[in-house]
Amino acid sequence: MSRSFVHVHLVALRYFGETVRTGSMRQAAEQLNVAASAVNRQILKLEDQLQCKLFDRRAEGVRLTAAGEVLYNYILRLDRDLERAVSQIDDLRGLRRGHIRLACEDGIGRDFLPTILSEFHAEYPGITYTVDVASALDILAAVAEGDADVGIAMAPPTRSDVAIHAEAAMPVGVIAPPGHPFARLSSIRLRDLSGERLVEARDGTGGGTSFFTHLGNGLPRSRFIETNAPDLITILVQAGLGVGVRTPVGIMNDIETGRIAFLPISDRVVAPTLTVFGKPQSTPSISGAVLIEMLKQRLPEFQLRVQAIAASAAASAPAAG
Repeated sequence: MSRSFVHVHLVALRYFGETVRTGSMRQAAEQLNVAASAVNRQILKLEDQLQCKLFDRRAEGVRLTAAGEVLYNYILRLDRDLERAVSQIDDLRGLRRGHIRLACEDGIGRDFLPTILSEFHAEYPGITYTVDVASALDILAAVAEGDADVGIAMAPPTRSDVAIHAEAAMPVGVIAPPGHPFARLSSIRLRDLSGERLVEARDGTGGGTSFFTHLGNGLPRSRFIETNAPDLITILVQAGLGVGVRTPVGIMNDIETGRIAFLPISDRVVAPTLTVFGKPQSTPSISGAVLIEMLKQRLPEFQLRVQAIAASAAASAPAAG
């Protein structure tokens, strides 16, 4: 019975619903501008397919049976769902309004997010944004607590109250000033860092989370400077105060222009992931959902670009003397 009901024509449901609302088939026919016999025929078809009576027919009109009540409640839900779908489609067509709260790390905000927001704004100029720059751990907390609709971080730890929408592995390497002996290498091993001054991110800052804690187990214990500001790591390395370990994300322009050397790590390490995440079991706004889809679509392209920059940096390194 349930399988055959799927094939019921929507006209029959419409006639049935109008009969319930008006209280009689004659009045329903007047509202629908059809013959009363047509309304009766469609309702009889429903009753035949469901093998039960939907109305008690009386001289003064009709009254729903228990089965009719069930069907009418279904129609009401169907109408509400249809109206909601039409409204969402209308929003998708125009996205005339809306506000999206994003939280990301500074390097991601520099190299990944601007191009996407520019493209998104060109298509949906009525949307406004809040973009908070924070550490990976703070971004996770903001998403979990509902203070951010979308979070983007490098190598964040997992949390049961945060859902991953997309992720892509990023190359990791050592950064050094152009004049450093490392700058003449095309790749490097972790053991080569023995004796070097290391400029590192504090745990939970700028990707200094689970991945870098794991990586740190293989690093020589020669930490020289620790900071909670990822940008400062690059500045200190450029000033000749040491070398750092990081992905190219956030310093892609510096690598391409030769202001800093990037050497891929040749050891087999688990690559850190650039991750887009949000609150699980929570329906985002239409604008937020559309932006998340765009982020998911653009992430593989960005991954290829980062990999190409890392490979190009290695290939352009001068031969070691």
